[in-house]
Amino acid sequence: MISPRSRMISPRWLLLPGLDGSGRLYARFLEQLAGIDAIIVSYPDDLARDLDAYARHARVAIGGADRCIIVAESFSGPVALRLQRLDARVQAIVLVASFVRCPHPVLRVLPPFLIAAFARRFALRPLLRAFCVGADASDECVDALRDVVRMLPADVLSARLALLRSLDESTALRTMRAPVLHLRASRDRLVRAVLAGDAPPTRLREVAIEGPHFLLQARPEACHEAIEAWIGGVLEDGPPRV
Repeated sequence: MISPRSRMISPRWLLLPGLDGSGRLYARFLEQLAGIDAIIVSYPDDLARDLDAYARHARVAIGGADRCIIVAESFSGPVALRLQRLDARVQAIVLVASFVRCPHPVLRVLPPFLIAAFARRFALRPLLRAFCVGADASDECVDALRDVVRMLPADVLSARLALLRSLDESTALRTMRAPVLHLRASRDRLVRAVLAGDAPPTRLREVAIEGPHFLLQARPEACHEAIEAWIGGVLEDGPPRV
């Protein structure tokens, strides 16, 4: 139950990163959150083999806040589900182009180290536009993505991919106590898993946004508008503006 004091305080927003784990790709979306207490979480490399460790690490960022909203991009969707079980202050979760099962059949077929090597070697502008950020992405956006992919150690990327091979957080999604919004990328070429079928419609709302897998980078304004429209209906004190 939310206390009267908590209703008067805007929730803290935790931004959990995608597979790169750095949080450096949140710059454009963060511009949309002026006036909001928002913290970007980054993951240390030594968490790469333990999903629960990611959740515990992210929990530290809640700090002394009475409540929080989690925006979890792609890889961090399962982390957000684990985190809400650890901490009752999680009031709502936004999953962005995310999943609760292995996101792509290729992960079950090819060794993670091979996929990681391919991703790092072929992080070229034409491929990143085609598969990640869209043909209309700016050079700045593409270069930022290319840099974080190439800077990520191959063994860390491989270990994170390995976590996804046998992933199944569908039960966690079905038993969620917090409301969930899923922003689904209409032109997602990286995630093939369908999320909506794993949760009751009373707990999960899905909104399709025209764009590629990296929605927060390619369509930050549309993502923010969808979140604001939804969050006012699930928090008792309305949209978290100050």
